[in-house]
Amino acid sequence: MDAQQPDDVRDIPDYQALVVIDMKGYSKVPSHRMPAMRGDLDHMLATAFAESGLGREWEERAYWSDTGDGCILALPVRRMWRLVDPLPEILDGVLARHDRERLASTPEIRVRMSVHVGPLPDSYRGDPINDACRLIDSDAARDAVDKARALGSYVALVISEAVFQAVVRPRRTTRLTEHDFLPTRAEVKNKYSETAWVHVPRRSPADLGTPAGDGSERAAEAVPPPAAPAASPTPAAPRFAIETVGNIIDTPQGDLSFTQDFRRSGR
Repeated sequence: MDAQQPDDVRDIPDYQALVVIDMKGYSKVPSHRMPAMRGDLDHMLATAFAESGLGREWEERAYWSDTGDGCILALPVRRMWRLVDPLPEILDGVLARHDRERLASTPEIRVRMSVHVGPLPDSYRGDPINDACRLIDSDAARDAVDKARALGSYVALVISEAVFQAVVRPRRTTRLTEHDFLPTRAEVKNKYSETAWVHVPRRSPADLGTPAGDGSERAAEAVPPPAAPAASPTPAAPRFAIETVGNIIDTPQGDLSFTQDFRRSGR
């Protein structure tokens, strides 16, 4: 029997599911309100993870990174489908309840979240975690959370093509299908440009329109061509037209008579 070969740096490590969560507008909140706002988010995330069947993963986190305005979490790939469905929908409901009950002086909390998957060593350093962060920082993610807010939703989800192929297309989700996602191009200038998929709970892709940075043929085909300008209407002909005007001087001497003859033609 061959002796066991030692590890090589080129060996492919185990795949990890990655979720990044980020609060919209956190940097604009007054500094003295940030700790309470972040505490509220952590409490609501714990609730949403538990209600999504991911309570153990939240409590026994193999990897967790505090980003200030959010967090990065890794968990086993076999549980990744729950990050796509039902977690965003449940988190949206938790945030909606918080918004209804908060004091007027308490900042609202809306979040964007990205889900990605890839091989990561024990150090959790590498392209997969970098790409998960770039995905949430992309124009597509920022545009999606702005549109979610305008539509009255609290969560915008952006997933990578790898997650879409592993979870959504084979119908591993409980409710969502590929028709609930809008294809887009997630871009971070000079750093990242990849296909991604956007979903906002309780909203259809048609509600979202075309996210920023979209380069998909499907989105381009959905845009109708501009309508041709309407032709200027031909003005209606007058009912009566003056055809001739005759001015006749009967006699050049003596009394002068002046006659005008208007001949009309009916239309």
